[in-house]
Amino acid sequence: MPEIKYSIICCYYNEISLLKNKFLSFVEEISNFPFSYEIILCDNNSNDGTKEYLREIKNVNFNKLKIIFNDKNLGKGGSIKKAIGLSSSKYIVIFDLDEYLPKDLVKADDILSNNNQIDFLVGTRLSHQKKFIYKKNYYGVRMMTMLINFLYNTNISDAAGATKIFKRSIYSNLNISSSGFDFEFEVLCKFAKQGYLVTEFPIDYYPRSFEQGKKLRAFKDGSQILKTILKTYFLK
Repeated sequence: MPEIKYSIICCYYNEISLLKNKFLSFVEEISNFPFSYEIILCDNNSNDGTKEYLREIKNVNFNKLKIIFNDKNLGKGGSIKKAIGLSSSKYIVIFDLDEYLPKDLVKADDILSNNNQIDFLVGTRLSHQKKFIYKKNYYGVRMMTMLINFLYNTNISDAAGATKIFKRSIYSNLNISSSGFDFEFEVLCKFAKQGYLVTEFPIDYYPRSFEQGKKLRAFKDGSQILKTILKTYFLK
């Protein structure tokens, strides 16, 4: 069998409303995309009906779909690591249905198909600066990204963009310890630290509020992300 090109990983904790509103249309839209893929959903032991909804989906014979049910909340990073362990593709795609559009994956595929040297591709939201609901989140993103560019000699504008695509073969050789929101930053930094090509592309962005289900907290999660960026840089 030919290698699957993309494993699209989506992690959820108490996201029943989001899934009911967007998942089926996502599956329908992506089925027309010009690349091979698999979808891996991971539930982090939800208690709002998300788990039951995903079990219903699992009973429908959706082609190219895998669903993981965690017995406890492993954190976003812990869930992604578990999903990657079940993946079988050239590229890993971290994708959130909440604030992003599937069509951007076609744009990313065009970029990667035309440049096989790219090892890590980040979707940047910075052209949508005015859409950021929480300014502290925006300025935190800018600060973290500037620090990464300075320490790791990268040239990106939005290290926190939640559409990230990277080569699974390289990831498999990395020792990733993070299990929270800092997971994606550790992976990005380790790719860059080892000299792999990290670049970005513009994506659409439709942010949601905490009332709508947004979970990342600027100070609590931002502090852990900062710690991970620095720890990755100083540790051999």
